[in-house]
Amino acid sequence: MLDLRGLSWLDPLHLVGAAAIAQRAAACGSRLRLSGLRGNQAGYASRMHLGAIVDHFGGSHDLPVNGRELDRSDSLLEVTELATAGDVRHLSALVHDRVADHDAEIAHALHTALAEIGANVCDHSGTVGFMAAQTLPSQGVLRFAVADAGVGLLGTLASQGAEDDRMAITMALSGTSRRQGPGHGTGLPTAVTVVSRLGGEVLLASGSEVTTANARGRRHAELASGFAGTMFEGWVPVTAARHGSPTLYDWAG
Repeated sequence: MLDLRGLSWLDPLHLVGAAAIAQRAAACGSRLRLSGLRGNQAGYASRMHLGAIVDHFGGSHDLPVNGRELDRSDSLLEVTELATAGDVRHLSALVHDRVADHDAEIAHALHTALAEIGANVCDHSGTVGFMAAQTLPSQGVLRFAVADAGVGLLGTLASQGAEDDRMAITMALSGTSRRQGPGHGTGLPTAVTVVSRLGGEVLLASGSEVTTANARGRRHAELASGFAGTMFEGWVPVTAARHGSPTLYDWAG
């Protein structure tokens, strides 16, 4: 059971986290029951295809169905399974396009970093992942997230000396990778650098720990309930979305 009624705000991080939990439940021979979302939040979750993901893994939910969907492909990426390194191209392309008007060089660097982050899910997590993104006109930000319910960062980096979840997160953000050598471990540090330059922030959670990083530094906290796997989220300021939305969420149902 995943009850989300306590959320005051729903964003791509929650969506990909819930999708990863649905996948993990199915892999363990169980089924997720998702509940608690109402009104605009339920409509937004449905528009972002969370209900379809839960259905795919044999779970159940009370989200609305058959809503009328307008084309928002230049402003959002619905919850999408990430099974191969190539799957992340949709996320990295959307982020690149939304950031390029602000700074083309940073947009390119962020595109490359996201490609590696997506590839890491496939190489190290031992399972599939999920990704989603949303431009929020009312806030003037783009949020993008990736999650998987795999072995987690500690499981990945224990062989490199990680002793607990916080240490594993710190090592990952500093560029440590299970695979050593050029081209490995650069995704997360690059994402932190370019997102910080834009005035945004990244979040990395795994196991019992969560760390946020921006231009002012890093903050560490303990999760009230541990997450079996890894979640990554970034947000950056962007110019106004190409579409206006009459409600809090981009839902046309």
